[in-house]
Amino acid sequence: MRAGLAEFILGNSLSGAARKYPFIQRVLWRIDFALVWSLIKVFSLLPPDTASRFGSLLGRVVGPRLRRKTEMFRENLSIAFPEKSAAELEQLILQSWRSAGRVLAEYPHFNNIYESRDRQRLHIELLDPTLTFGEDCPPVVVVGAHHCNWEMVASAMGKLDIPNVSLYTPPTNPLLDQMLSESRKKLNCELIPRDNAARVLIRALKAGRSAGLVMDRRVDDGIPVPFFGRDKPSTLLPAKLALKFGIELIPARVERLRDAEFKVSFYPPVHPTDPNAGETEQAADMIRQVHALFEDWIQAEPQDWFCPKRMWPKNATDNADTSADDSEVKSYAA
Repeated sequence: MRAGLAEFILGNSLSGAARKYPFIQRVLWRIDFALVWSLIKVFSLLPPDTASRFGSLLGRVVGPRLRRKTEMFRENLSIAFPEKSAAELEQLILQSWRSAGRVLAEYPHFNNIYESRDRQRLHIELLDPTLTFGEDCPPVVVVGAHHCNWEMVASAMGKLDIPNVSLYTPPTNPLLDQMLSESRKKLNCELIPRDNAARVLIRALKAGRSAGLVMDRRVDDGIPVPFFGRDKPSTLLPAKLALKFGIELIPARVERLRDAEFKVSFYPPVHPTDPNAGETEQAADMIRQVHALFEDWIQAEPQDWFCPKRMWPKNATDNADTSADDSEVKSYAA
C-alpha cells in the first residue's frame, strides 16, 4: 500500500524538515495515522459495496491533490497509451484515482469479501484445466500486477487451500504499516516485507508453501525487460525461483465485476521458450511473457492500473545491474 500514499499525506510540504528533525517526522506520522484510521473506521461501518463507492468518490477528490503521484500517473499512462489525447489522459488519471480509492475503502472488508456472507464476492477461474491446487500439491509461484484490487490474489489462493506467503511493500509510516497489516491478516496468507525477502521465499518454497508476488513495478537492480514497448528494469526473482525449484510460474489477474465483487483468474503456467538457454535467459524470457499478459490486462481496463511510481527510468538507455537479482537466489537456494 505504500505506493498509494505520499511519504506524508497532510504534511508533505514538511518532508524535508521531517527528514532532518525526527520529532517532526513522528508528529506527521501520527497526524497521517489519525486521518487514515478515521477513514478506515468510516469505511468499516459501511456495507462493502457502499464503502467501495464512497472510496471511489474520495479517490476522485483527494487523489489529484497528491501532485507528485498524479504526475507519475500522467507520465506512465502517456507511455503506455501514446495514442490518447491530453484530455483523454486526464480523464483516465481521474478514473485511476477512483480505482485507488476503492482499494483503500475495501481494506476493512477483506474478511467479508473472503467469506462472502451476503453474496459471493470472490469468483475464481482456472484457465488451465490441468491446474490443481491444495495442501498436497507442489508449491507454485504466483505473479500479478497492481491492477484492480491486487490484494484479492492472496485471498483466492487461500480459497484454493494454497498455503502461501506474499510480499508487500510496507508504508514509510510504521503506524500505518501496523494498521494495514491488521487488515491484511484477513487475506489468509503470511505477509512478508518486500526488502531482502528472497531468503524467506526460498525457505517457504522448501517447506512446500507457495509464493505470491506483485511485479509490475520498476526494480532498479533488475534487468531491462520490454513493457509497453520500452525497457523497464524488472526483477527476475519469480522466474528464477520457479526454475530453481522446478515449479510452475502462474500469472493471476484480478477483475472487478461490480463494486466489491471480484474475479481472480489463474492463467496457464509460463515456461521458457528455449529450455536449453542459460538460466538468466530463460528467466528473462518468462518475465517478458508475463509482461505481455500484464499489457493485455491493463489495455483492457486501463483505469484499474495503479501506477503512481515511475515505471521506466528517465534515461531509457540506462543499463541496470543484474547482480543483485542473480545473487539473491544463488546465495540462498543451496
